Amino acid sequence: MAMAAVCVVLAPRVIAPGLRMMQPISRMKQSQTRLEQMEAQSNWKRPAAEVLTAEQLDRFFAVRQRIDAIRRGADPRLDRLPRKHVRSLEELRQVPDVIQGVSEMVTGELDAYVAGRMTPEEYHWVSRIVYERWRGSLKRAGRYPAALRAAAAEVDAAAAGERDGRVRARLQALAAQMRAREPAPPESFDPETHRLLLARLDDVEKWSLDDTESHLSR
Repeated sequence: MAMAAVCVVLAPRVIAPGLRMMQPISRMKQSQTRLEQMEAQSNWKRPAAEVLTAEQLDRFFAVRQRIDAIRRGADPRLDRLPRKHVRSLEELRQVPDVIQGVSEMVTGELDAYVAGRMTPEEYHWVSRIVYERWRGSLKRAGRYPAALRAAAAEVDAAAAGERDGRVRARLQALAAQMRAREPAPPESFDPETHRLLLARLDDVEKWSLDDTESHLSR
């Protein structure tokens, strides 16, 4: 009888967290189903050549923008997700809230692919070309335009504080030359894709996801 009474008291406290976890998991499954349907209808195949189109970049940056917003809005409680077995009733109570946060991130990123009409395979292929093959190569060579712009801004700042008019004019001219300088494409990189990315440099930087963290890869 005593054991039965304990079970009656504890059952709601143990079962309720499990029920609260079912809804977010169900939403994740629905988003996964929609993504799989889109993938089944997609005609995209990995090309032999690493060539991007303007339309493809439009879709890619739209997906990045959504993912950026999802990650910035992530619940900080995600860091409290138990890494090992739940050892107490208190930890068990925390799990549904954390699962809710994880669900929102997973569901949001899955939905971003669907909304952007881009499969994860195509997305990661484009991402590697943009951020590893192009930006990474130019940065390692010291020829990345964003870095040149930052250096030009420093020269402009120095010019603004220079009292000698001739020196100020030279500094301003140097800054203008630095901003106008267009780097050659990385070795064996498609020239037209290089030109497209130079034209979208602001988007490349704005949606780099450099300062956001994905909690999904832990």
